[in-house]
Amino acid sequence: MELSEKAFQVLDALDSQEILTQRQLAEHAGVSLGQVNYVLKSLLEKGLVKIGNFRKNPRKIGYVYLLTPKGIEAKSRLGFRFFMARLREYNRVRQRLAERLAIIENKGCVRIIFVGPQIVKEFVDSIIEEKLPRLDLVGHCNNWKDLKGFDQGTFDIALLFDGNSKGVRKIREATGISPDKLLPLP
Repeated sequence: MELSEKAFQVLDALDSQEILTQRQLAEHAGVSLGQVNYVLKSLLEKGLVKIGNFRKNPRKIGYVYLLTPKGIEAKSRLGFRFFMARLREYNRVRQRLAERLAIIENKGCVRIIFVGPQIVKEFVDSIIEEKLPRLDLVGHCNNWKDLKGFDQGTFDIALLFDGNSKGVRKIREATGISPDKLLPLP
């Protein structure tokens, strides 16, 4: 069985701190208790994790989940694999977005307002700066409702990346902005 991302999350949580219960492990790994139970059984069978006894209280026996040397090695390999996969995904998204922005630029739209989270705006800004210096990010707002504060003459297009469930038509009706100036980004 190939180790999953959930297995990596469990291994990573076990490597970063002492875990005494599966509930704690679920909390630290960011997975459900049922998933932790399933993944932990698999990791125990593979010899990547062991259970150690310790005494918290003279009347109770406690357990601690520990990574084995084999588990530390597996975590390292998995971490590298997942990092490389995320990096390839990041580069694909970056390339697709650059292509989409180039189409916008070729249509003569150079003044852009970005609608969405600041972190995504910074991502778009870095693509513009690196690949499309003719484009100018003239404004930013977190959601489409804030577009009402912008004069339509100050921008050519508003890129919508705010998770908005409303269509361009509804946004146009609410803001008065022409639909050809509103472009949802996937």
